Amino acid sequence: MKRESASVWAVMTGVRLLLGLPRPVQRAIAGRPVEVDGRRLALSAQVLTRVARWAPFDEPHRGGSIGKVRRELDRAGVLAGATAGADVATRDVVVPGPGGPLRARIYEPGGCTAPAPSLVYFHGGGFVLGSVDTHDGACRVLAKESGVQVISVNYRLAPEHPFPAAPQDAVAAFRHIAEHADEFGVDRARLAVGGDSSGANLAAVVSHAATRGEGPLPAFTLLIAPATDALGGSASHRKFASGFRLDRDEWQWYRTRYLTDPADYTDPRASVLHDDSVGGLPPTYIATCGFDLLRDEGEAYAQKLEDAGVAVVFRCHGGQLHGYVNRAGFDPDALSALVHDAGVLRAGLRLSPPVTTETARPRLAADTGRGSL
Repeated sequence: MKRESASVWAVMTGVRLLLGLPRPVQRAIAGRPVEVDGRRLALSAQVLTRVARWAPFDEPHRGGSIGKVRRELDRAGVLAGATAGADVATRDVVVPGPGGPLRARIYEPGGCTAPAPSLVYFHGGGFVLGSVDTHDGACRVLAKESGVQVISVNYRLAPEHPFPAAPQDAVAAFRHIAEHADEFGVDRARLAVGGDSSGANLAAVVSHAATRGEGPLPAFTLLIAPATDALGGSASHRKFASGFRLDRDEWQWYRTRYLTDPADYTDPRASVLHDDSVGGLPPTYIATCGFDLLRDEGEAYAQKLEDAGVAVVFRCHGGQLHGYVNRAGFDPDALSALVHDAGVLRAGLRLSPPVTTETARPRLAADTGRGSL
């Protein structure tokens, strides 16, 4: 265990030193600029792709036991966020879930008083990895830059708990926080849901479930690099299949552990892009990365919502790789992208229409069908 911690510390220290070098030196390390579809990969992101082989936790499908990778990622997350949002107050709490208690952490930015506009946040990690610790820095930045209280919630992970355990936890956690708003210091009329990657998938599922009467409707949905289609057949899956941090083989490793039955690939609880009913969703922000195999499915989901009349703000962070939220504590380019996302969250909660009594309470659905939780 001590050797694992020392190794992670050495890698993270080395990365910080590299990204602190003058940009001409970073360019010499990174090599010639990489351009795809008229977009140029951010210099810091290109440097990281060159040194990724020294960070085994960046390739979890080759990193040994899942338990080991989880411990390494938790440690890396704590180190990555060590200097991010130091003035944000935190406290750990427990949220009940259908399979048992769920660990959660509340982030209160300076000047935030209850009842506060709030975001229930679900971490990324392919439904297999990640925790409130891996995303500690990201949630600190989101809270500080948005002025919004962030409640980061764990959920059961595969392969120990395959689909649909994670969406069940997400819907239950959001429902509990909404129904106990006073306990969490939450302004129920300004309660958003969000996440990154697989966590963004879960956040979207929470909003979709609400339109089916399975929970309270969020005031706003924040989706960062969302996984929306488990089929993985988009053009970006082919363009960025290798060499851009989240490789196709790693993505498939996550999928086979989370979705044990291929028949579930198009279940709307696993792939919101395949939900035929998206009317009534709350205002939604979708951010994608220019060099990410999930890029096109995120854009397709944004287009689907817009075609259905949902209020959507879409942004492609053109120079970014997947997982930039986890690099915001030491990568200035990633931080800039996440600060932008935080600004949209702040504006979204200020501009969203108040949640009415009708939408705040779960409605009984006559037939929720295959996509019900």
